[in-house]
Amino acid sequence: MTVIVILIVLFFVLMFTGMPIAVAIGASSIVALLVQGNLPGIVASQRIFVMLDSFSMMAVPLFILSGEAMTRGGITKKLVMFSSTLVGHFKGGLAQISIMSSMLMAGVSGSASADCSALGSILIPSMIDEGYDKDYVVAVMASASTIGPIIPPSIMMVLYGSMTSVSVGQMFIGGIIPGLLFGIALMLLSHRVAVKRGYPARKRATLSEIWKAFKDAFWALLMPIIIIGGLLSGIFTPTEAGAVAAAYAFLIGFATGNIKLSDLKDIFYKSAIATTIPMLIIGIASIFGWLLTINNFPDLVGGVLHGITSNPNVFIVVIVTFYLIIGLFMESNAALIIMVPILAPMAASYGFNPVHFGVITVVALLIGAVTPPVGILLFISASLAKAKIGAVMRLVWPYVLLLAAITYVIALVPGIVTWLPGLLMGG
Repeated sequence: MTVIVILIVLFFVLMFTGMPIAVAIGASSIVALLVQGNLPGIVASQRIFVMLDSFSMMAVPLFILSGEAMTRGGITKKLVMFSSTLVGHFKGGLAQISIMSSMLMAGVSGSASADCSALGSILIPSMIDEGYDKDYVVAVMASASTIGPIIPPSIMMVLYGSMTSVSVGQMFIGGIIPGLLFGIALMLLSHRVAVKRGYPARKRATLSEIWKAFKDAFWALLMPIIIIGGLLSGIFTPTEAGAVAAAYAFLIGFATGNIKLSDLKDIFYKSAIATTIPMLIIGIASIFGWLLTINNFPDLVGGVLHGITSNPNVFIVVIVTFYLIIGLFMESNAALIIMVPILAPMAASYGFNPVHFGVITVVALLIGAVTPPVGILLFISASLAKAKIGAVMRLVWPYVLLLAAITYVIALVPGIVTWLPGLLMGG
C-alpha cells in the first residue's frame, strides 16, 4: 500500500509542478520501484522493452508514417475541398468543413494530434480571416480532432488491443458509429452557435463541383476502405494494415507527383519524431501500470467498486466518469496504459463485451485531450489560432459536455458499438 501511495502522490505532485508527463510518470515509478526494495532497477528498462517489443505496436509508427505521407502528398487539402462541397453551405461553413474534414482524416492517420495539426494549419487561419471568433475556432478544431482515433484506423485501439488481446479489427469497426455520432453532434452544436453569432455560410456547391472534388479526393477516401476491407476479409492484420496504408500513401504521393525522392528524408524524419513522443510515454507508463498491478491495486479498486454496486450500468457510469476526470490530468495514451490492466478485468467481471469496453475507454479518455491542464488538442488549436487558453475556454466547455453526454449514451447502449462488428465480423 505504501508503494501505491508514493507512486500516485508523487506523480501528481510532479505533474502539477509542470514537469512533462513522461518524466513525471518515469520519476514517480523509479522512486516507487526503489521503495519496493525487492526488485532490481533493471526491471524498469525491461518493462519498457516488453511493452514496446510487440508485433501489434509496430502499427503505431506505420500509421503515423502513412498520415505524414498523405499530408505531404496534398491529401489533406483535397479532403478539405471535398468537405467544403458537402457542408460548406451550412451556417458556420468553415466550422462544418473542419468537422467533416476531421471525420474524413480519421480514416487516414489514426492520430488526434496529427489531424489537429494538419487540418488546423489550413483551416484555423481561414476561419479567423473570415471573421470567426477565436473561441469558436479553437473549440471546433480541438473537439473535432477527437474523432481521429475513434474512426479507424486508431493508434489507441491498436494499443488497447495489444494489452488485452481484444480484436483490434472489431474495435476498429466498433468505433465507426461512435465517431459518426461525435461528428454529427459537433456539427449540430457548431451550427447553433454559428446562427446565434451570425457567422456566414458558403455558396452551395453544384453537383459538378461535388463530383470534381470527390474525384480529386478519391484515392484518399479509398484508404480506409482498403484497411477495413482487408481486416474484414482476413487478408492482413491491423499491423499489416499499417504497412499497407504507408505503402499506399507513398504510391499515391509518387503517382501524383506531390512526393519526390528528395522529400523522403523529411517525411521519415518527421514521422520518427512524431512516433517517439507517444512511444516514450507508452513505454514509461507501462512501468507505472505494472507497479500498480504487482501491488494488488486492481484488486483494491475492484473490491471498492463491487462494494459500491453490482449493477453493470452504475459501474460503467462510474468508470466513464473516472475516465473523464483522469483525462483532465493525464495524457490519453499514458492513462490507457495505466488504467486498462486495472479496469478491463473488472469490466469483464460485470459482463461487459470487451470490444464495447475497449471503445468506451478510448472515447472517454480522448475527451481529456480537449481540456486543460493536459489537453494537447486544446493547446495545438489555441497555438495555431494565436489565442490564450483562458480566453477561449468558455465555449470549449459546451463542446466537452456534449462529447461527454454522447459517451455516456454509448456506454449505456452497447449496441452502438457492437452491432456493426457483429454484422460484419460475427463478433
